Amino acid sequence: MSAGYRVGIDIGGTFTDLVLLGGGELRWHKVLTTPQDPADAALAGLDQLLAAHHHAIEDCTAIVHGTTLVTNAIIERRGAPTGLLTTPGFRDVLEMGREQRYDIYDLFLRFPDPLVPRRWRLEVEERVDRDGRVRCPLVEAEAVDAAGRLVQEGVQALAICFLHAYRNPAHERRAAAAIKEAFPDLALSISSEVAPEIREFERTSTTVANAYVQPLVERYLQRLDRELDRRRFRGRLFLVQSSGGLVAPELVRRFPIRLLESGPAGGATVAAFLGRRAGLADLMSFDMGGTTAKICLVRSGRPERAPEMEAARVHRFKRGSGLPVKVPVLDLMEIGAGGGSIARPTPLGLLQVGPESAGADPGPACYGLGGDRPTATDACLVLGYLDPARFLGGTMRLDQEAAGRALDRLRSLGLDRLEAAWGVYRIVCENMARAARVHVIEKGEDPRRFPVIAFGGAGPLHAARVARILAAPRVIVPPVSGVASALGFLVAPASFELSRSDPSELRSLEPARVRDLYAGLERQARRALAEAGVPEQAVRLERWSEMRLSGQFNDIEVPLPERDFADGWKERLAAAFNAEYERRYHAVLDGHQPLVLGWRLRASGPEADLSLPEAPVAAEGAPPPARMRRAYFPETGLVEVPVWDRGALRAGHRILGPALVDEAESTTLVNPQDRLTVDRLGFLHIEVSGR
Repeated sequence: MSAGYRVGIDIGGTFTDLVLLGGGELRWHKVLTTPQDPADAALAGLDQLLAAHHHAIEDCTAIVHGTTLVTNAIIERRGAPTGLLTTPGFRDVLEMGREQRYDIYDLFLRFPDPLVPRRWRLEVEERVDRDGRVRCPLVEAEAVDAAGRLVQEGVQALAICFLHAYRNPAHERRAAAAIKEAFPDLALSISSEVAPEIREFERTSTTVANAYVQPLVERYLQRLDRELDRRRFRGRLFLVQSSGGLVAPELVRRFPIRLLESGPAGGATVAAFLGRRAGLADLMSFDMGGTTAKICLVRSGRPERAPEMEAARVHRFKRGSGLPVKVPVLDLMEIGAGGGSIARPTPLGLLQVGPESAGADPGPACYGLGGDRPTATDACLVLGYLDPARFLGGTMRLDQEAAGRALDRLRSLGLDRLEAAWGVYRIVCENMARAARVHVIEKGEDPRRFPVIAFGGAGPLHAARVARILAAPRVIVPPVSGVASALGFLVAPASFELSRSDPSELRSLEPARVRDLYAGLERQARRALAEAGVPEQAVRLERWSEMRLSGQFNDIEVPLPERDFADGWKERLAAAFNAEYERRYHAVLDGHQPLVLGWRLRASGPEADLSLPEAPVAAEGAPPPARMRRAYFPETGLVEVPVWDRGALRAGHRILGPALVDEAESTTLVNPQDRLTVDRLGFLHIEVSGR
């Protein structure tokens, strides 16, 4: 991307965060999200941010945008009426799924309803076998006739998913070309472009989801383009993919499903970036906002990735209960624990917090926008962790009495106001720690060895307690922590990831075939980055294979040993697979042949150059606190706690908890006996006691 001012816009469930970067400036702004149309808050926030710092939109060379539009459309079923054309015998693959139960003890097991009702799923005569040979040729007129029947019934988007199209896409391409000519206004998605991978259910589900949101995303981008043009924006607009990379809108129009986890990806990206600046290659990213908390492992300076995810789960935290989507994503554990998480008594007389959230409308009771149910933010205010007069730098005053009245609704549990607030706070921390522990252990790692880097509006307020439960060594709170995800958009490189399934045993693999396959992927990836303005010479390529042992089900990604496929390449790939398998499962099984399922390529441009200024050096100790605030801790009860303004802290300052550090977009909580130090970049390091 060119030099100049750049703006990152992250639309969250409660707040929309904006960051302006350039000319030696780093400015930020927060506005409440407008759920009825998220673009309203994004555009209003952009106007306010620029006006507050005396900039014109003509000064901006790039706007980088992440949005929850696609996720919300699938969860709330607000996509376009969508049809599906498929091979005879595969009409019901969306309902048959994997034919596996995600919970063997649930007698009332439910799966999400398909995005395409059965009456709009039509079969077209054609057949390609698993080796790509045509067994039954396609007649384009039949495909056009089927599409015409769907259009007459009101279908606005069409997915085409023929059997084994990942091996031979000819039938899909011919059908799409004929249908597009006959119905130019129909949104079309074909599986050989959207998800050219093995496994019919996953491939069909992904292609259907892409078609389902295509008209919605097209209208959203048209409105965004129109509004930015009206404001005389002449720079480039980029969107953030679920993988954390940036792409141009032209590519998003074809593959909108890649925006599924657009917003949360910025948090994991900035965690890795800031971790490297702090000298940490391995850490745990902890991003807590108003609606959810997201956890991601960063290893060797890079956030963990996954080749697929699930959307619209019936049970949010039960894997297998959602719609599978085969797109590259950052491997996040997401839990319904945020500042807006609602607390309630259960029928058994227990306290439950989340996953339901008050969101931005009406928001927590203390926002004064009509909410009256107790939330985690209300609890933090009653506990004294938040200053009602300084929330969001004083631009939004919190109603402490309204928060207290909301918590009084928990008196049926025999809790007074303060006990209820502590119970809500503690349960939120326990829920997040439990989710983090499961996420890390499932990856074969020990959570006790990972420092926690905390950000998001509520992250620094909860991170030290979560780290204490996990026995993590320390917590790191970077500067501008409350809007870190939006900052992550500005440090992310442009990138695009492609994959192709090509199943075979490793011993029978022909290196020349792999070389040709990667040549085709590379051409596509370079075109995608050229659309995002990345020069040819700046493109960096990474290659992986998806492999498993014969007789097993789960695949693992293995970096390719080299590019030129020289003699002994297969042996080196087998050794790399065995090393990764042993690292992950702590065992190597003899007598089983490695199988290659497919190949992946990631092309990326250069990472944005963001230099962090060093903090002024101070003598050891700390300046006098700016003020005192009564706050509750179970170790001390309700006591006067010193509060520092973050802007007054310098490198070398040290603080012994309990203490609070206020900044405009967040508050950092230091528990009793924890120690806070400030490093040369202004990062707050909290050494966690009681490990």
